[in-house]
Amino acid sequence: MEKPTKIKMSKNTEHNEHFLQGAPGCPGIAIGRCSLYKRQRPRVSDTQVDDSETDHHVERFRDAREEAERELNKMLGNQDDGSVTDLIKTQIEMLNDPELSNQVEREIRVNNKPADSAIQDVFEMYLQVIRKNHDDALERSVDMADVRDRLIQILHDHTDDIIEDSILVARELSPREIIEFSTRNIKGIIMDRGGTTSHAAIIARSMNIPTVVGLKEATKLIDTDECVILDGSNGEVMLEPSEEMLSKYKKLRDQQVAAQADFEEICKRPNQTADGHPFSLQANIEFAEEISSLRKYRAEGVGLLRTESIYLSRKNFHDRQLQQEFYESILELTAPHPVTIRLFDTGGDKFFEETEREQNPFLGWRGIRMLLDEQDLIKNQMRAILKAAANFKGRVRILIPMVSVLEELHEVQEMMKDIQAELEDEGVDTDNQVQLGIMVEVPSVAVQADLFARHADFLSIGTNDLTQYVMAVDRGNERISKLYDQRHPAMWRLINQVAEAAEKENISISVCGELASNPIAACCLVGLGISDLSMNTVVLPTVKQMLLAHTYADMQQFAQKVLESNTLEDIDQLFLNWKEKTDN
Repeated sequence: MEKPTKIKMSKNTEHNEHFLQGAPGCPGIAIGRCSLYKRQRPRVSDTQVDDSETDHHVERFRDAREEAERELNKMLGNQDDGSVTDLIKTQIEMLNDPELSNQVEREIRVNNKPADSAIQDVFEMYLQVIRKNHDDALERSVDMADVRDRLIQILHDHTDDIIEDSILVARELSPREIIEFSTRNIKGIIMDRGGTTSHAAIIARSMNIPTVVGLKEATKLIDTDECVILDGSNGEVMLEPSEEMLSKYKKLRDQQVAAQADFEEICKRPNQTADGHPFSLQANIEFAEEISSLRKYRAEGVGLLRTESIYLSRKNFHDRQLQQEFYESILELTAPHPVTIRLFDTGGDKFFEETEREQNPFLGWRGIRMLLDEQDLIKNQMRAILKAAANFKGRVRILIPMVSVLEELHEVQEMMKDIQAELEDEGVDTDNQVQLGIMVEVPSVAVQADLFARHADFLSIGTNDLTQYVMAVDRGNERISKLYDQRHPAMWRLINQVAEAAEKENISISVCGELASNPIAACCLVGLGISDLSMNTVVLPTVKQMLLAHTYADMQQFAQKVLESNTLEDIDQLFLNWKEKTDN
């Protein structure tokens, strides 16, 4: 689960500078004037057409679909980035979906709707399915809404007006829009909506466009032609910056550009500290489109493959073939490295029906709790994973989310044995070496890490959820959000306890939460004996650069000082000292 966005706006009274805080979409600094983009979807017709006109409107729809495909193919011809081309191809496939096209034409012929109205109604029906049945539906529905809007815009011959070399400010953007606007050399992107794992953010990262997402009201607070500073690394936007601040960030931008040029060489270097201690940096991904970034930064496999994106509708929940193909595609593209597949992690605050909403969703029916009640779901998923693993032996690991009691692990272990036996009886080749591990994200597991380490094949610490449970902090509550800090002394002591348990039982341990993405925290984790870290690929070079710069012995001493700290202020000072040591 990604780190939540904290929304705030503060003002420097001396210089009239306004600061907006969102979430990092793509690192980098952009400075310049803004273009405010408001997606203009023309007014859809609300009248019916005569029977004699339906053929004409069917033809208009077909022409619009062909024009949209031509536009996408033109963009496809101008791209060489795998993640970009894959998304364009996905939208082309959506345009050519015969079921969707037949539904639109049926609306025109049977219900006498004009082409734009038919497109609107059919796509809305599809979007409602996604919103009801898909985790994080707001972000996932952007692609389909984009195809809908593209078709309607073509029907109404609508165009937009974006200034060259500007910073684009929008409520939300689709991948296609980002690709199109990139041809106008936009310097950066600011979005009210979206998260760090949205398709739009993925495309922005693949195209190296500094981006901040989840600002909620940026489009209300920023005007066209207004000068802003965008810091994609920290998820910050500064309005009306002073000359002093402009000068400071221009220097930082130049430094980042220079550092980016060094990243390729850094990524080529062996993964070992200054005194030769090895470490492994892997990627947290959800989409096949992210593989190009994984390759670019030379991640050593996938430390966390989120699987929720394959569940676009209920009809796919039990589609083992669809799942198997998805897993096999990831394994093929990441060979010869390992891939850790997390079982479907939803429930709680992400239910399929409004009537199933819970009062305390983060403490409710989610993760493995939900899966063990929905046995068809977990059995289908495990069967698909195990069949995929047969063709990639020794590379697949399965990760159980939200484990809180030992019985849950045992039940999944027995289920996995049964499924493997069934596959063998059916004459299906299997890999009996597939490891089954657990997410350490519930305090009961961290406290009993020695017990769980004796029964699990591996442990993966999810610091995002573990922090909110340890600190009893609702991460979405702005009143107490300052208490949510993954670097809190209590967290370090628990992490150390888990690391010691894994070492004692000689099983592997990794951290796949946000803490691993902090370069200084990564040094501390390695100092605690956790040498396998998984993170968003875009931060991998900066983490690796920090790990390369220090000895393992220094990291161990640093970790010991962190463990001895009593307050977050103590941790802050230690991190500051470490940064100064690195800079010098």
